[in-house]
Amino acid sequence: MLGSERVYMLAGDHRWQWEQFCDERRIDRARIPDVKGLIVDAFLQARRRSSDVRQSGSLLLDPQYSSAHIARARQAGAAVGAPAEQAGAFPLEWPSATPFAAPPPGSFVKVLVKDRIDYAGALRDAQFEKLKALQQWCRASAAPLVIEVLVPRDKEPEQTFDETERPAMLAQTIGDAYQRGIEPEYWKIEGTTSAAGAAAVDRAIAERPACRQIILGKAADPSLIARWFATAAKSSSASGFAIGRSVFWSPCCRFLEGQSRAADAIDEMTATYLSLVDLWRAAVTS
Repeated sequence: MLGSERVYMLAGDHRWQWEQFCDERRIDRARIPDVKGLIVDAFLQARRRSSDVRQSGSLLLDPQYSSAHIARARQAGAAVGAPAEQAGAFPLEWPSATPFAAPPPGSFVKVLVKDRIDYAGALRDAQFEKLKALQQWCRASAAPLVIEVLVPRDKEPEQTFDETERPAMLAQTIGDAYQRGIEPEYWKIEGTTSAAGAAAVDRAIAERPACRQIILGKAADPSLIARWFATAAKSSSASGFAIGRSVFWSPCCRFLEGQSRAADAIDEMTATYLSLVDLWRAAVTS
């Protein structure tokens, strides 16, 4: 469950990615809830098979395409959270004019924000103010907050950016957030294979000992994820992962295109998700 020592989050809140996929293939968007249901089925199957998932597993689902499935997963006893941001928006925007009028639809809240320290000061300030308002809403509702920070690459070489510039910018974003009183329960961050980069991010997060980090997936393959895990596991603030497309994208795409059965997609996602749990356990015990 979210809030335990470990976090094994299956992140299935993707919206614009599925809309784009369906539109490009002339698949009715009304079928998007079908893949959300398969993701829930896979998670619940993993939960039945694994005590680790029962104790530390969680789901991230969007109300836009998953409202019925959120209710079903919560009824089954799963920890389910929902995104707060408008999908695909930059700078950070809310999906409605009154985003905090009702309690969160799940047991925790996730928000995605893109930030670079060279963005305009007014833009950064406005995003931080939105995050602060969101944090107030979450605390009033006793809902843990997960802030996902993406640091887009600009003109930097890809390898050095992933190992040096991105971790440095991420650490600065976290420090700037702390200065404004923004202290989420979890930072959902991009992984790195650089020990120095991971250490810089860990030091920044650890300035508030109650804050933790979880590694996102970016649709990466298992070999790269294993390297991210191995590096992150040495961090004092590391708690686990929040990964989605690496688990569900290929099997769900084949399902939508009529190339596989629902049961096959569920089994494949279950196996992949459980393998990620094993990868994390191996990383933290090695």
